[in-house]
Amino acid sequence: MIRGDQIYVRTITATAIPSGVGTAKRNWQYHSRSDAHSKAACWGIVFDLLTSCPLLREHVEAGKVGFGINHEMRDFRMNRKKDLDLVICSLNGEIEDEAESFTDLVARYSIALDPSDIEALALLPSLKRGSVGSVLIALEAKACMTAHIKACPRLYDELSSSFQTILGDTKNAVAAAFVTINAASEFVSPVLNKDTKKNAALKISEHQQPKAAKRVLEKIKELPRRSGEDGIGFDALGALFVDCRNDGTDVKIVDALPDGTAVDTILTYQAMINRIASMYSSRFRAV
Repeated sequence: MIRGDQIYVRTITATAIPSGVGTAKRNWQYHSRSDAHSKAACWGIVFDLLTSCPLLREHVEAGKVGFGINHEMRDFRMNRKKDLDLVICSLNGEIEDEAESFTDLVARYSIALDPSDIEALALLPSLKRGSVGSVLIALEAKACMTAHIKACPRLYDELSSSFQTILGDTKNAVAAAFVTINAASEFVSPVLNKDTKKNAALKISEHQQPKAAKRVLEKIKELPRRSGEDGIGFDALGALFVDCRNDGTDVKIVDALPDGTAVDTILTYQAMINRIASMYSSRFRAV
């Protein structure tokens, strides 16, 4: 059962990122200068991979694999480096008993779990943080929440740099990216609302929807994808439409835009999880 996408939007809804000074600080569900959304997305993805991939669970239980956070990967050919949000990896040495676990991240990242999520998590083997040996899965999570058209080139460049660096470092690693696309017609931007003085009027950005969200999706679809270890591109790529006004109201998954546009079947969250799990099972039986 896939749970990570719902955990992700539930976590963003409850997130409170402070901005401003003194008693006039505001709390934001999303802030472009925070990586809270990336952490929540990656946590949900790993949770779903642990429940979906028997081989990964087997390797975790045997102590053969662990995870790393903000792990630096370096493209050997281009001497380009990049910190990846989260990696699943073979371990360089034994894991210490007091090492941080995947479950420990729930409190550290304020992951919003419901009772059924907690029960499912308790049934999983303990994935531990350790010294990274070989990277097996490299995850990158991005979000385009406002100024969609302006953000497209940078989003594309950052994601292109990610898979190039991952594969330049470790060719057989599963390179995966997940992109959140805001389908809301309005957004309260922390950048445009720096003035947190008492009674300061909020500046609300208006989005031309569905045009803005569709443009981002089309740009993501231009990213190279590979079907085997000899290709160049992402092994798995996922996108998710959400409705996020960033005003404290619930963040919700949007299955389709008002004109009926939905994320392509091959790029859905479910398809991304299935693809990563399948590739792990075929590439890393000998871990």
